[in-house]
Amino acid sequence: MLIGRSDILSYVAKGLLVQDMLDQEKQVQSCGADLTVGKVFILEGKGVLDFTNEKRKLPEYKELPSVNGVWNLSPGMYHFAMNEKIVLPKNVAGLLLPRSSALTCGVEVHTAVWDPGYEGRSFIHVSLVREVEIHKNAKVAQMIFFDLGKETAAYSGIYKNEDIIKFAKRGGQEGQGYQ
Repeated sequence: MLIGRSDILSYVAKGLLVQDMLDQEKQVQSCGADLTVGKVFILEGKGVLDFTNEKRKLPEYKELPSVNGVWNLSPGMYHFAMNEKIVLPKNVAGLLLPRSSALTCGVEVHTAVWDPGYEGRSFIHVSLVREVEIHKNAKVAQMIFFDLGKETAAYSGIYKNEDIIKFAKRGGQEGQGYQ
């Protein structure tokens, strides 16, 4: 079941779902929470994927500096590091969707399921179909949350406890998940 505003606020008061919001009143919507841009990165190099993740290799992150808190971006692929930290309890999963104004501006958001038990400050993978001016703290995506009805196994992959803002790469604590 999709979680609504009053339940989102109850979870947030307990330190769950979304932490470090810039303005909770403006970011919590009727059925989700808006996420904001903290940094912008491009990815360089080749990625490698396999079935067991033994050969997995992620591209390198290269931060794009802003000019007075603004990124003027050309069409292409980017990773937006979000300001907010996501903390999902074992009975909640999340999906990230673009805000309608972002879509109108040519910002396409690509993401995967956010599993119960995930915790971290991650990224928003975007494709721009036209030039877009992105201001620091712009609201570009909304995370919606689903109550699974009961607890399930918690996420335990390499992205748990990641912090794109701090480490400028995917994965958990320093030394983990950086292959």
